[in-house]
Amino acid sequence: MNTQEHALALGAQTNVGVLTPQFINPFKPALPEIWIKPDIKVDLEKKETQPLTNLELKAEFLKWLAVDRANDTIESYHNALKVFFDWLDSKEKSLLVIKVKDFVQYNEYLEHVRRVKGSTRNHYFTAIRTMWRWIYREGHATHLKEEDIPKPRVNDREHYPYAEDKEIEKIINSFSDFFPIDIRNKAIVSLMYATGVRLGELRSIDVTSLDLDIKKGTVKTFKRKNHFRDIYWGHETNEILKKWIDTRTTFASSTENSVSNGLFINLSSNNLGRRIDRHAIQKMFRQKRKELGIKKKISPHSLRHGFGHKGVTNEVHPRHLQVMMGHAKLDTTMGYMGYSNKEVEKTYRSKMAS
Repeated sequence: MNTQEHALALGAQTNVGVLTPQFINPFKPALPEIWIKPDIKVDLEKKETQPLTNLELKAEFLKWLAVDRANDTIESYHNALKVFFDWLDSKEKSLLVIKVKDFVQYNEYLEHVRRVKGSTRNHYFTAIRTMWRWIYREGHATHLKEEDIPKPRVNDREHYPYAEDKEIEKIINSFSDFFPIDIRNKAIVSLMYATGVRLGELRSIDVTSLDLDIKKGTVKTFKRKNHFRDIYWGHETNEILKKWIDTRTTFASSTENSVSNGLFINLSSNNLGRRIDRHAIQKMFRQKRKELGIKKKISPHSLRHGFGHKGVTNEVHPRHLQVMMGHAKLDTTMGYMGYSNKEVEKTYRSKMAS
């Protein structure tokens, strides 16, 4: 019996599969293609995996992220990671061998070269840490853990300021009850502050998803794919919404353009009847700040922060506030607590000290 016949006979006895003549080593089995991960290049002769390039890592991570994250979140992470990978390429570094000191240098690059604010740098690093959690879990790299990646210092002044009742009342009262665009914008401000919805969530609301009789609606959670939550509002916001929906209905019936199902639609001649654009809402806030002489940089997100701060001030249970705001993690909601040392000491003295 020659070598090839001996190998075939041995393969049949041990049930390891058919051994093909092209293998010089007669005891080396053929690997079925399904054993090979599609995202890893395998050299069968060397039995080694080729590490993914920076570009491949980013593409695979974003593909994984798309499973349960909203499109806006994916786009935000894509933009944040593009800056990081451009920096890596300029340094000719592979992400898979990067060290803690490299993250420190990247933060210095963002701060001193690109002049990126602390809050934005923090967002960039959040994207990196999320990606690294995926890299570590997939086994692409194990020399660093997510917690080893430093967090940039964030100056409190760089956070979105939270809006207060008096400021929102001033903005709402500045709108006319005659012009359709003012009626719409008044409803936008009132609903955002009453519910704490994100700007993307506000845009996604359909007119049919609100029930004005019970002052309740449904919104697609902005940062979680295929997830919806209930929102609620009070009498004053309800009256403002009624006026806008009546105006919207009259407008829709009088125009020849097809009108979107969106609750808030564009009234300009260019995009008449289409779901309102986020930039139109942001522009409205800038104009109102200038018109009313408001120094605080109130933005759409400031209303969400105002909602969270109001919930804390009114002692809403953190778990309830988490659901109201659509946070995936309680830790995010707890960030709104912001209790001072004096408040903590007062609680201890009154409830914990013997």
